[in-house]
Amino acid sequence: MANRVAQEVEKILSAAVGDFIAKATLKKNCELIGTTPDDLTVEQLPELAEKIEKSISFFSGKDVGVGVADKIKTIRA
Repeated sequence: MANRVAQEVEKILSAAVGDFIAKATLKKNCELIGTTPDDLTVEQLPELAEKIEKSISFFSGKDVGVGVADKIKTIRA
């Protein structure tokens, strides 16, 4: 994956849920907002963070989901 924005999101997710789940979560949630990890932009991060928060909260608890979403929202180009 060449997209730096997506790499940053994946790094945040990996720290919370591991590499394999991070990749799958990023891909699926990008699809939900109409993009791909390769085409993800900083402008799409608030919407992506909201979707990822719900996914991570379901599996890892609300605190983890909110923490991951907050970190994603701080990514800048």
